[in-house]
Amino acid sequence: MYRKMAGVLFILCLAVTAYSQQPGSNTPRPYQHGTGMMRGIASDQQIDRAVDTLKTTLNLSPSQETSIRQLARSRRESFSTIRDQAKPKFEQLMSLLEQPNPDPTAVGKIVVELKAIHQQFETKQMDFEKQLSGILNPTQQQTLNNLRNEAKTFFALRRIGLLGAPEFHRGMFMSMSRSGGGNTDE
Repeated sequence: MYRKMAGVLFILCLAVTAYSQQPGSNTPRPYQHGTGMMRGIASDQQIDRAVDTLKTTLNLSPSQETSIRQLARSRRESFSTIRDQAKPKFEQLMSLLEQPNPDPTAVGKIVVELKAIHQQFETKQMDFEKQLSGILNPTQQQTLNNLRNEAKTFFALRRIGLLGAPEFHRGMFMSMSRSGGGNTDE
């Protein structure tokens, strides 16, 4: 019983994330670490900045840069299509859940449909990751694997508040010193 409820809540969280994404915006947004199905739908500018970082970190060749940029854009288009499939289902689900006594059968049907869309996302994500691995040489692949492992530690520390963003620390102390409150010693 609890596993089923947890599964439904998980699907709902994915659907909320899918619904909240804004389609096709080329306006850069600050990076936000998310856990939802649709995270990572990047603008052309975000893709270019990311590829520039990868160029340095992984020592990419010009052809690898081009391939990764094309792969990221292809991923964005593919996931936009998935988001477009999920959005009306999510709207239906929210409409049902706003009713005083939602029909459990109708809710369950939509949740199952959203789960299928989520599985489609996961399959496509694995395919894109496999394509990326095909672009990288073994040394670059090892660097990427090391970064994945380090990222887990980084986000774990951020999640529990033991590693804040550098701009947060500077901003906090700068605002305190400007307002005259607090200690300005860093």
